[in-house]
Amino acid sequence: MTMRVKWLLLSALCSVILAGATAWMVTDWVLHRHGEGHAQDHSEPDFHAWMHEHLDITPEQHAIMEPLEAEFEEKRIILKTAIRKSGHEVAQSISVADSNDKRLKSALEALNQSQGELQRLTLDHFFAMKRHLRPSQAKRLLDWTHDSLNREP
Repeated sequence: MTMRVKWLLLSALCSVILAGATAWMVTDWVLHRHGEGHAQDHSEPDFHAWMHEHLDITPEQHAIMEPLEAEFEEKRIILKTAIRKSGHEVAQSISVADSNDKRLKSALEALNQSQGELQRLTLDHFFAMKRHLRPSQAKRLLDWTHDSLNREP
């Protein structure tokens, strides 16, 4: 294997790791294991519970936001499944790939696309929820999100 091919594979692997870390940060830190994560790990507060505890969500706000939560969770699960599938395809392709391997390129593109869609979905969900909050609630949500993103892992 030539040095150029090794560097190309290393670059692709680093891109996958960076994209994965970014997707994880946005979905896991911002939403504190929202959805499936809070069902598995009760040590971290989930986003929904945090909102009710710290933002004094009214019954009217809850009624508006609950369908948004359900829709977000459904789409999030689909994208997380696609990310896992693409990650497996990348892993399988790396062991037999060279720099021109179409399967590896396709798997990387699918992985990056799904991760980007999940990031966009998460941010869209955040802003959709924020629209239904009073200004003081929105400020607390922004502060919490800011602190979550800046926290050391």
